[in-house]
Amino acid sequence: MSKRIVALLVVLFVLTPAGFALTASAEETVNLRFAYWGSGAEKEGVDTAITEFEKANPNIKVERLHIPDDFVTKLNAMIAANEAPDVCYSGPWKIQLGKDGLIYNYYEIAELDPSVSADDVADYCWWKWSESESAGPYQASVCPSLMYNADLFIEAGVELPPTKAEDAWTWDEFVEVAQKLTFDRSGRNALDPDFDPEDIQQYGIQMSTGWNGWYPFVLSNGGKYLTEDGAAFGLNSPEAAEAIQKVADLINVYHVHPTPAASSTLPGTATALQTRRVAMSIQGSWTHADLALTEDFNWGVGVLPIHKEYKSFFHGGSLIIFKSTKSLESALKLHNWIINPANVIELHKGLWVPQLNSWYTDPEKIALWAKESTPGRPVGFQDAVMKSTFEHAEPSPENCVVNFAEIDALVWPALDNVWNGSMTAQEAMDSIADPINALVAGWIY
Repeated sequence: MSKRIVALLVVLFVLTPAGFALTASAEETVNLRFAYWGSGAEKEGVDTAITEFEKANPNIKVERLHIPDDFVTKLNAMIAANEAPDVCYSGPWKIQLGKDGLIYNYYEIAELDPSVSADDVADYCWWKWSESESAGPYQASVCPSLMYNADLFIEAGVELPPTKAEDAWTWDEFVEVAQKLTFDRSGRNALDPDFDPEDIQQYGIQMSTGWNGWYPFVLSNGGKYLTEDGAAFGLNSPEAAEAIQKVADLINVYHVHPTPAASSTLPGTATALQTRRVAMSIQGSWTHADLALTEDFNWGVGVLPIHKEYKSFFHGGSLIIFKSTKSLESALKLHNWIINPANVIELHKGLWVPQLNSWYTDPEKIALWAKESTPGRPVGFQDAVMKSTFEHAEPSPENCVVNFAEIDALVWPALDNVWNGSMTAQEAMDSIADPINALVAGWIY
């Protein structure tokens, strides 16, 4: 029998934490399925990364399953049919998959492919379902970002937002700037006693009313999602409720932020800024990718306003590996290829920000994704977004609060009453404290 035939008959077994997983020999083709969502630009970036992965690993072929909408429903259908992908994007629902034993604990398998070390990952870029069990690090991060239309500042004679955390506006300064940049259809700004809040042409600020919009200001004011010891709901503390109330006051007191009804009529962030409907926006940093596509648009980034001290956070999804994969080693290679910014660098120039520490400290790596005056990375980006987040990051509640999805499902509708002015933040958070405390099960760091 020839050596080639013998090689084709060889079956290697690798001992893993889950038992013996079949791994193909060097000459056998491994077929993987990768499920993901995202815009056309994200799809293009991921597809390019996978093509390069296949070139580097010629015995591994990857079927791309791009699912731009209804991802969870379609993924659940695949799981029910015993056709789960080998690797896929994920959201908070991954925690239940981990508890149900359907996905691998990254901590236990990371050593099978040392191309990315767990020690390389920033502290707050992990998804865990227990202290010792993790779905894995983010495939990439995003963070809250203040973006603005620079021409509107210039026309109103207002100084551009600061880019260094130590120079951040106080909340009162931020409100005053937003008032100067909010105009009714008669051209009066929100500081004018004759300003008409029922006929606004341009808003000074718009931000997400989800947790990733207001939570930086809760942290800045000394509040947290749970109490420090993780024993109880924290958003009804005076510090947290005050910060949330000040966001609501932008809508109902100062009229510099659109009401929920008005927000529903505005275009997406990039378009709202470009069409002068909004002067400033606090949204996820993924919006930089959309702004990069707008030609000849004079936009910029600044640091977030503060209450007591500068605070921000990273958040993002992680890739998960299903235990039904036929080749754990190959699936982990694909996983680690995509979470390495070097392999998806185009996506890190506007859509994503890295989750590995060295990409914030190594000048050569910083130059690859954060070079200023390039599309998606305006002047001031390194201070206003990169450094201000990396140096002042707190854990994201989405991935460190046990039962976050269930708790947030109660917080979100309660806050609707705050945004529409029918309840104060303190009243709204107090009203849900008891049912939320029944769900509270601490922090996971």
